[in-house]
Amino acid sequence: MLSFRLFGFPVRVQWIFWVLCLILGMNYLQSGGPDGVIKALIVAAIVFGSILWHELGHAWARKKSGAPYSEIMLHGFGGVCSGPGNFTRGQSIFIAAAGPAASLALGLVTFLFAPMSNTGGSGELLAVFVFWMLWVNVGWAILNLLPIFPLDGGQIFAGIAGPKNFQLVLWTGLILAAALAVGSFLVTKQLFMAILFGLLAFGNWQRLQGKQSSFL
Repeated sequence: MLSFRLFGFPVRVQWIFWVLCLILGMNYLQSGGPDGVIKALIVAAIVFGSILWHELGHAWARKKSGAPYSEIMLHGFGGVCSGPGNFTRGQSIFIAAAGPAASLALGLVTFLFAPMSNTGGSGELLAVFVFWMLWVNVGWAILNLLPIFPLDGGQIFAGIAGPKNFQLVLWTGLILAAALAVGSFLVTKQLFMAILFGLLAFGNWQRLQGKQSSFL
């Protein structure tokens, strides 16, 4: 497992995170040739850097909210920032929102300063870079803001709803995640997204049964 410190925060990268990067870059690898390898490496670098940036947003917000310690883990479905701390509802919402805010800010910078190019050569590599920067930092951030616990949107929803309405949060997450899992499998044919939302639905079901989620 890769381990290092960044801005004072310990970071660990599970081996399965690199499998995620490989899956996302597989279409480029299957195209063959050096260009395919370079494009797959661009995807891996963007996924690694963008998810780490996202989690650093959470870590910074936790530190601002008085958390004594935070660590970042990159895993097979993205990343998580965790550690001890007692937070008010407002602070919890701030911490949950800080990650997507960091991602969207990076996406905005990409949109403003790296316009798409449809030309060949280096222009094609730039197009791959910009597409994945926008998809990971904007597309994924929007998905992450869905009110599905424990996604950031679900954490924000939980903070707004309050502890007394946590079951409503879980039921909302269960129904929405299950619907998206079925839609991803049957309509868009996105197997990875179907698995992800299926695990999220199952995790919310486990929590409704009073169990800790085994997956997410």
